[in-house]
Amino acid sequence: MADNKITFFGKCDGISVEQLIRYSRFNMNVKHFHNQYEIFYIIEGERQFFFDNKSYNAYAGDIAILDTNLVHTTCSISDEDKGYNRVILYIDYEKMCDFDKKYPGLNLVNYFHNNYGIYHLNEDQRIAFLNLYRDLRHELTKKNSGYQSRVEIATIYWLYKLLSLKHDSTQIHAVINSPKELSASNISAYLEANYTKELALDTISDELFMSKYYMCRIFKEYTGFTITEYVNTLRIKKATQILESSNLSISDVAAELGFESASYFERIFKKIMTVTPLKYRKTHQSVTIEHEELNTLDDSDYLD
Repeated sequence: MADNKITFFGKCDGISVEQLIRYSRFNMNVKHFHNQYEIFYIIEGERQFFFDNKSYNAYAGDIAILDTNLVHTTCSISDEDKGYNRVILYIDYEKMCDFDKKYPGLNLVNYFHNNYGIYHLNEDQRIAFLNLYRDLRHELTKKNSGYQSRVEIATIYWLYKLLSLKHDSTQIHAVINSPKELSASNISAYLEANYTKELALDTISDELFMSKYYMCRIFKEYTGFTITEYVNTLRIKKATQILESSNLSISDVAAELGFESASYFERIFKKIMTVTPLKYRKTHQSVTIEHEELNTLDDSDYLD
């Protein structure tokens, strides 16, 4: 039997939905960010999410609300993990902006930016999301006349109900179960504060009072990233923002982000985003990172 099964996938006009069942323990090797909003609902099983330097445990009936361009990954909570069943609803950034134009009172882009996180749903909220999934699956399968409008209406109605989820008692807080997890969180915070600098592993380990070997091993174990991968991901995420909002040359962007050369920056950018920086700037294309590895290079003495 295969390790996983996609039981449904459908999309239209900036909205897509996927159900996937995994039958065994799984750690996500795709370290990514994307220009879509992601709503991840767990039907059965459990997952650990990592973002904003912290780990969050989520269980059946919980929902993860992820903002655009939020660097994140997921993994199994324990070695005894037997798999999980989840549904993900993706909404393109442009589609969410369109919703805000049509329904300005909702202010959805601002909501996702300020309220992303993991939430525990009550029974009514669980039923509401599963009903949304049922309706979207029906419309995207049958594709009868006017189905695009019905998909949009069903989605916007559920998003309206979603606004009741805010930073309150229903939000699941980060878990720090051990000194190792605290170390991983401290490493991540340091990298996010210093990723534009020339970073030597010896310097990082000295700053954080850890051995280089321990630091690299613990960070990979608890986040799914090598230190090089995480730094390059942060740099490329920032690069997309600079390319979209300024006329800085590629060389200047590379220098500003701490790359040793424009050619190395271009190579890493294309590896992660699948297009060159220049093409990205010209098209402003929204690209989801979907590689098995962001960077095939091992951690070396210096992070280029």
